[in-house]
Amino acid sequence: MTQKIQMTREGYERLERALEHERQRRDEATASMAAVLDDAIDLEDRSLQAAQHDFAGMDARIMELEDALVRAEIVDTVDDADGHVRIGSVVDLHDNTQNRDVRVQLVSAVETTLLDEGITHVSDDSPVGKALLGRQRGDTFTVDLGDRQKDYTVQNVEHR
Repeated sequence: MTQKIQMTREGYERLERALEHERQRRDEATASMAAVLDDAIDLEDRSLQAAQHDFAGMDARIMELEDALVRAEIVDTVDDADGHVRIGSVVDLHDNTQNRDVRVQLVSAVETTLLDEGITHVSDDSPVGKALLGRQRGDTFTVDLGDRQKDYTVQNVEHR
């Protein structure tokens, strides 16, 4: 049985856009490679080798995105707003170690690979994400980052 990937609706839509972009890139690369093949006299043409390498990378990325979309399970945090941090929650944290406030959204690991303007995404499988999951307003916790530790306090939890 295939493991589901919990993600936000916004993350799912960004994945769909990324997949469409990669498919367009592959189509353009296919057309480019066909042009190179038509013009190639020497089969060891460097541009042909580069195009073939790029094509393989694009195919791998397309397969990765398609797999994530098939396994996606969209999390609706609005209907489940009990004050605990879950996938999709936007959390205001106070970094007690550096005495600063940070605003993050807890998302699945696949969502953190997508570029998005605005809020910082924290993966649910990162040390901070694992420690944050299930917390609620007022909770203080310590995250072991290997070479150092950081202390955080949850100031607010929003469910969108």
